Amino acid sequence: MIGIPEARAAEGSLRPGEFASIPLDAFEAQLPLPPSLELVVTPLFCKTFDALEIIEKLGAQDYRKTLRVVAPKLPNRQIVLRELRSHAARQGITIELVEEG
Repeated sequence: MIGIPEARAAEGSLRPGEFASIPLDAFEAQLPLPPSLELVVTPLFCKTFDALEIIEKLGAQDYRKTLRVVAPKLPNRQIVLRELRSHAARQGITIELVEEG
């Protein structure tokens, strides 16, 4: 998880080392990304970055799996999803959009 400091994995759902919640400024320290990395989770936007920046950073590291974007309830989910997917497709990343609330 990137940029969701309060995030925790459900107890017993993952083995130690299969989950990390980091701030964006710690991303570089995680490189190279492990080949076993299946899922990255990030907010749609926060004070310091947005999901489009994460798509670019992951794509630059040849990440080609799933990015789950967590967003508040959106007035038009499809427009946001279309925009995210258009950027992610150029990087070979699959987008999942999850709305809170």
